[in-house]
Amino acid sequence: MTKYGGGPAGPQPGVETGQEPIWGIAGTGIEARAATEDTLVFYVNHAHAAASDDNYGTDMNAPLQHIQELIDRETGASATEPELQDGSIIYVSGDVAESIVTPTVGTMPTDIHLIGVGSRFRPTWSSGAAASPCLDLRTTGWTIDGFEFECPASSAGIIVREVPASSYSAYKTTIQNCTFDGLWSGRYGIEFSGAPHRVCIYNNWFIEMHQAANNAFCIYVTDSTHTNPYQCEIIGNHFKDSDNYVGSLGSIRGFNVSYFIDNVFEEGVLLIPAIYLDLRGGSQGMNIVTKNFMGGAYTNVGGYWAHAATTASHWVGNIAEPTPATVADNGLTITVPA
Repeated sequence: MTKYGGGPAGPQPGVETGQEPIWGIAGTGIEARAATEDTLVFYVNHAHAAASDDNYGTDMNAPLQHIQELIDRETGASATEPELQDGSIIYVSGDVAESIVTPTVGTMPTDIHLIGVGSRFRPTWSSGAAASPCLDLRTTGWTIDGFEFECPASSAGIIVREVPASSYSAYKTTIQNCTFDGLWSGRYGIEFSGAPHRVCIYNNWFIEMHQAANNAFCIYVTDSTHTNPYQCEIIGNHFKDSDNYVGSLGSIRGFNVSYFIDNVFEEGVLLIPAIYLDLRGGSQGMNIVTKNFMGGAYTNVGGYWAHAATTASHWVGNIAEPTPATVADNGLTITVPA
């Protein structure tokens, strides 16, 4: 098994890539986690006294200072090794102020796990530029877990792209256990660009997305010639106090053959959304919408829209205020909103 020991910043204890504990905090009672035989693990903590991008980054006591260093190793902008491998894990402690753009598919390892170490609201991740996302995913199979994204005023916390002509292919992305905070000026939480498929969005919070024109969205589908996310799962998320929750401007793009399950669409207190869930823009529909709490009025005027081909949409078993013909007296939806 390989050890990465001393590096350009000086001698380091080193971490094995075998069944080696890769994260554990003394005295907290948290069990260390073991990597599989060939997993390469990196640590990033800009606030650590020994942090440096000249470090190998494989030792938690000598972490990297920036996530960008690992991207630069892939593009050749940095000559430091080791580089990411398929399935590598990146643990991030301390708040992040970077705008990261991954290289395109075929030039970047797949199935990377980028994990924030902290609470529901830490570490925070801001882009540092109003027009730049915190994270722009253009390659396959990444998992993003455990960050609070402070969403920029003119972009998104995360952009997920799939446009084959540009070699963008962020399909099989998983985004889980994160908070997307608009801070009353953020434009988008998660932006789908092109037609990313099999994207899983699990157990996230979306709060306070707001613009002066009331055109901010928690989850937004951008207009693109390569259109409409496909076979995605949006499960167990909470949507709170924002201009709009899920949809696109003008309802021109949307989801196909996707699941919306166990989400909470709050009515809003300080911000009342115009759009709660708008699935009109998909080219096929065939979405399943069930077991969600749907605040406000379960009507089109209230901000709920199914695909135009209503026979291809399944909106049943959601909790909503009783509405004649669409919501039974027991509060369960029986058909699409109207």
